[in-house]
Amino acid sequence: MELALSKYIEKLLSRARYEYDDSVKQWAAWIEGLPGVYAQGQEVEETRQELASTLEEYILISISERKKIPGFEFSKKLYVKTR
Repeated sequence: MELALSKYIEKLLSRARYEYDDSVKQWAAWIEGLPGVYAQGQEVEETRQELASTLEEYILISISERKKIPGFEFSKKLYVKTR
């Protein structure tokens, strides 16, 4: 079974932009429309993995702060009342 969150992350990673920066000799990657979701690395795959990690953090923080996440819908069942 594939989780909705995993599918969403893969979908966004497929839209990621990659550019080689000669001035620092590294790859840079970002996802348009998601401020702060950015990564750098020596190789494309390393950069992609770092971007995936940053994206996961962005999503989890957005959920915890109950902020909308572009293109991702979640049910209210995600929130567990403790009181």
